[in-house]
Amino acid sequence: MVAPLTFYLLVSKIKSMRTQANTAQQIIEVALGLMIERGYNAFSYADISERMGIRKAGIHYHFPTKSDLGRSVVAYYRTLAQQGLNQIDQILSDPREKLTLYTEQFYRQMKEANFFCLCTLLATELPTLPECVRDEIEGYFREHTAWFATLLASGRAQGIFSFGGDSTIKAQSVLAAIQGAMIAARAYQDPEHFRTIALQVCADL
Repeated sequence: MVAPLTFYLLVSKIKSMRTQANTAQQIIEVALGLMIERGYNAFSYADISERMGIRKAGIHYHFPTKSDLGRSVVAYYRTLAQQGLNQIDQILSDPREKLTLYTEQFYRQMKEANFFCLCTLLATELPTLPECVRDEIEGYFREHTAWFATLLASGRAQGIFSFGGDSTIKAQSVLAAIQGAMIAARAYQDPEHFRTIALQVCADL
């Protein structure tokens, strides 16, 4: 059985925040949960204050503005996501198995914890987000596109995948399909919707 991935253990970290975590880190983790639940524009420092039992002034001490907090949350999520990709590369060598694990872990978290990719959800709010938050989201997508491009190029070279054209363009289309499936699954409130599309995306390669 594949070992759990750091990226996908995020839900349990939100539910049972580590006692050794400092206040700033706890604020980031609570804000992350709220942003996944409500989006960037629909949560406030008052929501964090209520969930953590601290004064809003204590939140402003660490994050003077909401954009400061938003940037820190996405940067944190981005780091965890990159760790997850690195772990996939470490524990698997077959490109198709890597792709399957990537999508299957998202499916499990949707099904078990109603957890969705933060950057995919925030992308729907992009025009209204602060520039510093947009920059972090764009960085996330650049990193994932690069990972997918390497994965697809390797798979094609090994005869595992078959597709025409540039691997980076193909990576963008595959990632877009996975992200779209995630948004649709949330709209339908049905993780199986995501899984069906993700499996088809993998099968089409």
